[in-house]
Amino acid sequence: MSITQDNLDQYVADTTSFWNTFHNMLKAPYAFHREHKSTSLQKWVDMCWNTDALVLGISHLSEYPLLKGEGLVTSTINGMVLTNYRIICSEQGSLINIPFHNLLHYDIQTDASDKGNDLVIKYLREGKEEILRIDEWIKDEIVRAVRNAGEFEKLSEIEKKILETSHYELSKSGLNAQTVEMLPKTPEKGCFGK
Repeated sequence: MSITQDNLDQYVADTTSFWNTFHNMLKAPYAFHREHKSTSLQKWVDMCWNTDALVLGISHLSEYPLLKGEGLVTSTINGMVLTNYRIICSEQGSLINIPFHNLLHYDIQTDASDKGNDLVIKYLREGKEEILRIDEWIKDEIVRAVRNAGEFEKLSEIEKKILETSHYELSKSGLNAQTVEMLPKTPEKGCFGK
């Protein structure tokens, strides 16, 4: 099954749609930032601008077409991103996109030869199992809560295919999808309110 431009136009969110979903998801049972669920959209945008991890997370999300209904749950200062449909890991500048429908294992593992813990992620990439070990991660309880909500289970096969691709991969096929970005923050007023 190949992705077409019509598929992208039908299923991929634009910036406004993404931010409305992201803001609405503050009410979800798994929301990491639930304490802000009654905050206005503009105030939430301003708060995000002041949170380096969220700005970085949205920057990483901009590398991929985001589906309508997909929103950011949380992100870390080291660049790991969790949405309701995927995890994106940042390892030494490279982004690794793992849609939930391809996630096989996400758990902490202790290595006897290494006095610390690592997160082990097992996932499918083009039908082959891949293993990723990382030192910093989003708590497995948060990922489990989002995954158990099962929102990704309602996606069609073409939506899952879109989740597995990047803007770079689409461009090599001559396709173009909407990109998300930060919404503008509230303009600051000077000393005299101007």
